[in-house]
Amino acid sequence: MIKEKNKITSQIQIKQKLEKIYIPPMAGVTDLVFRRLMRQVLGEHSAEVRLSTEMISSKGIMYQDNPKRMRLSDDEVGKVIIQLFGHEPETMAKAAQIAEKAGAVGIDINMGCPVPKIVNGKDGAALMKEPCLAEEIVRSVVQAVDIPVSVKTRLGWNELDKNVIDFTLRLQNAGIQSLTVHGRTRAQSYTGQADWNYIRKVREALEIPIFANGDINTPEKSLEAFEITGCEGVAVARASIGNPWIIRNIIKKLNGEEIAEPTLRERIEVAILHLELAFEDKGEPGVQALKRHMSKYISGVSGASHWRQQLATSNSYEEMKRILDEMISLI
Repeated sequence: MIKEKNKITSQIQIKQKLEKIYIPPMAGVTDLVFRRLMRQVLGEHSAEVRLSTEMISSKGIMYQDNPKRMRLSDDEVGKVIIQLFGHEPETMAKAAQIAEKAGAVGIDINMGCPVPKIVNGKDGAALMKEPCLAEEIVRSVVQAVDIPVSVKTRLGWNELDKNVIDFTLRLQNAGIQSLTVHGRTRAQSYTGQADWNYIRKVREALEIPIFANGDINTPEKSLEAFEITGCEGVAVARASIGNPWIIRNIIKKLNGEEIAEPTLRERIEVAILHLELAFEDKGEPGVQALKRHMSKYISGVSGASHWRQQLATSNSYEEMKRILDEMISLI
């Protein structure tokens, strides 16, 4: 009991130097290929960004000791967070131990995913309705591993049940070392506007570092989010899809450096790089999964609707590569 209490107390009191930018888990996005691409685009700034795997089922890890979503490249070991979801404390603890052995720098517990198939299984945001269970999960994971444990959550289940402050105070006391708060309720999903002012209330109530999440889609918005929320960091998710330069420009903005949008050639060249990395890693299935990214890479380009349709209907690596090569030839 004394050992457990000392461990939890030290995790609350010690504030590590955290990265100011966090790219949180996104299903079908933050895989090994995306992370590799992001590091190449960021270059020397990559150490300033917290990267995570996709959200991984704790039960899935138990059945498959090293699932593909948990795969880390050799140069990622000790640098990438592995995010888990689940609602069984013992299973979460065992999965966290496996993730730690796989090379995770930290364990993030998802308590905010609003997707029906997740919450209907009592996972993700559903845990906000069971704070005692959420607290038990955190204590189990904290005691099972020697790396930092964090949580990503929302403001509450709906507008009438915004319990994030009481909820996260419990988790802080249970030993989490940092927190990401999405400024929407589960009922909002990704609609409406993120409430940064409410995130500030969480920041003022807790002692641990907090990342503000939601609607941070430009460098200017990142500065505004820091000012309004008072948080130590910002989490940039959907805005980074097909636009890895936004992370680089946010860092430059925070450092007071001049920012520059990528040229059309640079955007297409990085799209090609993303395509090549995906094909090398996953073959044709990886190529088909990239279409969401591709439409974003060419957003705003002259004739974008034509090219977007071409990319959306392409059926192979060769075809998609030909379309992107043709776009470059017309610049």
